[in-house]
Amino acid sequence: MKWKILNSEIVFKTSHFEIKKDKCQKSDGKIIESYYTMNKPDVVVIAAFTKNKEVVLIKQYRHPVKDVDHELPAGYIDEGEDIEIAAERELLEETGFKAEKLIHLKTTYASAGTMNNNVYFFIGLNAEKIQEQKLDETEELVVEVMKWEKALEMFNEGKIKDMGSFACMYIAKEYLENNE
Repeated sequence: MKWKILNSEIVFKTSHFEIKKDKCQKSDGKIIESYYTMNKPDVVVIAAFTKNKEVVLIKQYRHPVKDVDHELPAGYIDEGEDIEIAAERELLEETGFKAEKLIHLKTTYASAGTMNNNVYFFIGLNAEKIQEQKLDETEELVVEVMKWEKALEMFNEGKIKDMGSFACMYIAKEYLENNE
């Protein structure tokens, strides 16, 4: 079932992603002249909980959807970086919080039909604020710490729309139900 790549070229590149065009041969011999893939770095998403079982969320404007969204802290993994170190770094940079313990829960594809990156989901336990945020130039984030039940209510009402946050909250909920 695997396809054979006959030719591959990068047709567009930015600092955050690149678009690759492949010419492929399917297992039945049929040639696909142009299959486009977005190459992006792998991502970590962190559901971080304080000692009081409150969850750390961020609120930010997302230009592609022209809306403000509530999300869990997340970000790209630097090339060669360990996934747990990336999770710790992203949580600290975006929120100023550090978790006493980080647990890798699951790994998924971001969007297997169009992108090549993985998403690593973490839960952080006993998180506490230890510093101020260290945001990138394009980031404008507000940290919101709230009761897990309130965040789940927002989740159930469709007020948390980011797919990575949505998936991580579901996975974290399952983890908490089975490990408390």
